[in-house]
Amino acid sequence: MKLVLVAGLILVTACGGDSGATVSTEETIETTTTTTPPSTTTTVPPVDCPPAPYELTFIPADIGAGQLDTNALEPDVWTSQPGSNTTFYPRADDTPGIAVVRGTLPAVDWPAEKGETSIDGTRAAVGPHPDGTWVAGWYEAPGERCDLYTMVFYPPWNPADVEAVLEGMNRVGG
Repeated sequence: MKLVLVAGLILVTACGGDSGATVSTEETIETTTTTTPPSTTTTVPPVDCPPAPYELTFIPADIGAGQLDTNALEPDVWTSQPGSNTTFYPRADDTPGIAVVRGTLPAVDWPAEKGETSIDGTRAAVGPHPDGTWVAGWYEAPGERCDLYTMVFYPPWNPADVEAVLEGMNRVGG
């Protein structure tokens, strides 16, 4: 708008007959300063959960007899969650048989049918996964990070043995 006014005054002055007339224009430029607060990123360190407080009262004959070098294991989707704590029960051939993970629910949902079971009085979902594992997931009150659990049964597994292991779990302490 100011530019139109200034241009109009110049035009009137140029077209006017009085060449001795002077026209002064004053333009005020307003400046605004906007400050954006610096962005901050807060990193919450992962909670290191202690081992799961369960004992397994039923374990099939070939589970728990081997030695497992956990440093040589390839991380998988079930046990590689940051901050979680995994207890492995190896097979006699030194491969994983069962993994009990404290600090995470199952890392992926499984599209196969899953059922409901009870783990020491707590509701849990359990079922086969397309990768060949059987998986159970549950959480305990109050539902904080270390109250989340995943149990993985590495193949081969008989569904009746999966059920027997889950039914035979007892909470022991923390």
